[in-house]
Amino acid sequence: MFDAKLEKKALEILADAVDRTVGTGFVHAAVLKAAQTLAAHDYRQADKAFRMLNPRETRKVRSTAMESAELFHKFGDYDDALTDMAPDPRLRDIRARSTKLGTA
Repeated sequence: MFDAKLEKKALEILADAVDRTVGTGFVHAAVLKAAQTLAAHDYRQADKAFRMLNPRETRKVRSTAMESAELFHKFGDYDDALTDMAPDPRLRDIRARSTKLGTA
């Protein structure tokens, strides 16, 4: 059975891996468009674009995508992990007492 959410997430991970290893170009754009629309035509275009990468680039993208997928599997989706962290209470009023800011 086809799971659209799973397919979309896999394509997003692949697009991110392409961006981090090869850069933003036509391959990244094609994979990202396929992730957004999930249309058969866009999926074929992404496949064609991805096949144009040389073997070294393909291995790098595959490795990066596998690492990202493993992290997603272990920890879930973290777009902005820093906002989830609680602030350190010891540093709560550090700006108010900063000598460099002239407020001490």
